Amino acid sequence: MWCIYAGLHIRSSGMDADKYRRGARLFHVLSHAARLQILDELRRRESCVCHLQAVVGRPQPYISQQLRVLREAGLIENYRDGSFVFYRLADDQVARLLEEVLGPAREPVGFPACSCPCCREEPSQAMPV
Repeated sequence: MWCIYAGLHIRSSGMDADKYRRGARLFHVLSHAARLQILDELRRRESCVCHLQAVVGRPQPYISQQLRVLREAGLIENYRDGSFVFYRLADDQVARLLEEVLGPAREPVGFPACSCPCCREEPSQAMPV
């Protein structure tokens, strides 16, 4: 079977082709700077969309679109708490991958312009994932 992705031709068995397609999809998702910035923030602590807007400096629809891509790739998960939807890394493997690529995580930072629960907490009270 031939696996064609981004102009590359890989001759492999059926199972290997699936593995390579999944790997190519993962690297495609991770090749976006804003998505890496979102993942970097989420490895520090779970966050809501408005907090991620402040971190990335982009509008809510843009952040939501990137979160959808990350969620569909299985890298993040979300839950609702009142009127806020919080996002977090799906598992420790994602955090380990980010550490290999980006280095150690820095301390969480609050943003004065953001009124979400994440930013209202003192950094020492912020809940890391």
